[in-house]
Amino acid sequence: MKNLTLFLLTLTAFSSYGQDKTKETPTADFKRVQIGINVSPDVCFRTLKNNDGSWSSDLVVDQRNKMETVKVGYTAGLNVCFNIKKFVGLETGIQYSNKGYQTKKQDLIFGQPDPSLPKQSKFVYDFHCIDIPVKANFTIGKKKVRFFTSVGVTTNIFIKETQTSFLIYSDRTDKKTSPTNFDYNKVNISPTVSVGIDYKINGRMNLRVEPTFRYGVLKIIDTPVTGYLYSGGLNISYYFGL
Repeated sequence: MKNLTLFLLTLTAFSSYGQDKTKETPTADFKRVQIGINVSPDVCFRTLKNNDGSWSSDLVVDQRNKMETVKVGYTAGLNVCFNIKKFVGLETGIQYSNKGYQTKKQDLIFGQPDPSLPKQSKFVYDFHCIDIPVKANFTIGKKKVRFFTSVGVTTNIFIKETQTSFLIYSDRTDKKTSPTNFDYNKVNISPTVSVGIDYKINGRMNLRVEPTFRYGVLKIIDTPVTGYLYSGGLNISYYFGL
């Protein structure tokens, strides 16, 4: 009987020790490295600046602000997240983005319309870039649904600009896309900030939905009137822990 009692006490001690060690070790669903994919439908536009201070450049800025408006673009790519702790991580990756702006529809015919001529026109300017983001991620909460925010900087590498023209007739719309030949600067820098929700699907996978804002702080071209591209969108990301 005495030996049995001693055995039970020893077993209980080891059991308690094992439970304490389990509490101290990191949870099984904490992954140091995660890879992910993302897509973000974006609303894109630009701000204009008078570079030479002339009255003629002021007129161009004023006229373009009246004629041009936002356009829909996107950002998509691959990401790698290095989690320092459960609630802090660093992230980088490579993205493809479509930014830019468009003109409003302009009436081309006044008075009696001619069916053989377009009634209206519109132009869309697409800036195609490779983006390399570097950002810090912060999460708050311990449940499946957690709050999430990030701040960082994105390097934008300019590839090309295309112009799409829309000529609107009475019975059809003609569309044509062609590259432009302007000497745009090849590199830009965009501070980026986002806030949203991180949903833990299971121990390896999670989904993030985060409104994101990006603003290019460098001018896009060295001309009397220059521009700064910016965008805001809903970034949706899927991550898998290694």
